[in-house]
Amino acid sequence: MSKTEPALPVGAYDADSDIVDYILGITFEIWEHQGAELIHRYYAPDSVVYGLDGVTRGAQGVVDNTRTVLREYPDRLLLGDNVVWCGNRSEGFYSSHRITSPMTNKGPTKYGPATGRRVHITNIADCVVENGVITLEWLVRDNLALVRQLGFDPLTAARVLARVRDSFSNDWLATEIHRVRQSGNGTPVSTPVSPRNDPEGFAQQVLTSLWHSGDRARLDLGYAPYAELYRSPVEFCVGRDYLLDHYAELRAAFAEAKFTLDHVAYQPVGGGGLDIAARWSVAGNHTGQFAGADPTGKPVFILGITHWRVIADRIVKEWTVFDQLGVLSQIVE
Repeated sequence: MSKTEPALPVGAYDADSDIVDYILGITFEIWEHQGAELIHRYYAPDSVVYGLDGVTRGAQGVVDNTRTVLREYPDRLLLGDNVVWCGNRSEGFYSSHRITSPMTNKGPTKYGPATGRRVHITNIADCVVENGVITLEWLVRDNLALVRQLGFDPLTAARVLARVRDSFSNDWLATEIHRVRQSGNGTPVSTPVSPRNDPEGFAQQVLTSLWHSGDRARLDLGYAPYAELYRSPVEFCVGRDYLLDHYAELRAAFAEAKFTLDHVAYQPVGGGGLDIAARWSVAGNHTGQFAGADPTGKPVFILGITHWRVIADRIVKEWTVFDQLGVLSQIVE
């Protein structure tokens, strides 16, 4: 007699659901309702989740990670700030979901014993959804902001992260460094691009200025003078000068870095605006001060996701998240 496969848990969402409702709804079911078993319904058995703190393979791995976080932060909320998406039911959807998470550290973590501290972090999860199931995900968290709020030393926490990252994840980092170095920076965009007419060209132009050229004149065209940059709920700045200084410091920390623009999604918003979600990668060497670490010359890979709110063809708000602790862990190894 053949063995019967166990029935999958029943969730409220499927391939016919509106994609934004699907993303927000399954997040609520899994986290606020603590329905980690529903991951077997919503993630493919061979799904892969990429992150600088490690690569998770398979739905069961996602279940295990979710249950671990819920033991550490049992009151964690995942407040959906925005979902920027593209695609369709027949060809599949791509979503970029920005989340604010308030939570209290009530259980021990890999960084140390429970602190009882209330913290706030930002995540962005980019997901490929096919037939109502997530097959690929790129997850970025502001883990440096997390450990600082918990009161742990960032360099010590980075060493812990480096020790627990498995060989598969380290091989992925090495592969990505090679990929970005070989194909980085893409085709230069020589003339100003309208985000409404060419969102991908606009993203390429802005990221080239931020990570490669530092072209102030081009950046002034891309950002409103009052633009706001949010790196985390506890790290932000207002004004074009402060924002551009922030990226100048990153370029100094990783001089001669190359980048790739890996995906762009966009959706119109009220009042003639546009929301753009850009997933990007940077590979370079650690050549300047970064998060308290002196230059080491070591190779570094950065997986980042940026959300832009564009009004009148200029960026007025930016949310950029990459795992700074994950970057630091590559430096302190």
